[in-house]
Amino acid sequence: MKTRKAPADTVRPPVGRLAVLRGDEGSVSTEIALTYVPLMVLAALAVVACLRLASADSDVNAAAAAAARQASLARTPAAAVAGGRDAAAATLQGRKMTCRPHSTSISSGGLVPGGVVSATVVCTVHLEDLFGLGLPGSVTLSGTSSQPVDRYIGSTP
Repeated sequence: MKTRKAPADTVRPPVGRLAVLRGDEGSVSTEIALTYVPLMVLAALAVVACLRLASADSDVNAAAAAAARQASLARTPAAAVAGGRDAAAATLQGRKMTCRPHSTSISSGGLVPGGVVSATVVCTVHLEDLFGLGLPGSVTLSGTSSQPVDRYIGSTP
């Protein structure tokens, strides 16, 4: 039987001390643990912040629309202001919106038939719990809506 010799350019596995110093086995898992996991956490926090702000903006606009609609149905300017504020607060409460503080201003224009009632809701959304993104502690959002006053308000058929 004939034995073959390995060619001179064949790479032989290291033996002894060289075996310890050689190789990068396991470096991918270290890369993932030290680089990609923190980046994924930051990306998830950024998505949560964007969704929170988009949802809050939608809720503030819905509260302004509800306030304007309720104010347009009132018979007196004082009732319009009270009804509009109550409607905005109820809308924000129903959507579990945590606006601390929020304010509602109603511009009734005297509630003349055919006139326009406007409502503006201003809300502060807190972002302190989303640390590490460099976001401000809170963002102030506002929504405005207008509704026509019923032409036949207060009249009887």
